[in-house]
Amino acid sequence: MANDKPEQTKDPIWDQHLRWLDLISNECKSNQLKREREKRRRKG
Repeated sequence: MANDKPEQTKDPIWDQHLRWLDLISNECKSNQLKREREKRRRKG
């Protein structure tokens, strides 16, 4: 499967934007895992 993200570009603004998107994505995944752990804790 091909990676949708382009390699380093010559545009530093676009590169920074891509880094922010990665950061936000990682944060969302982290928060989702945290919520799932809390749900299991309440049930158990």
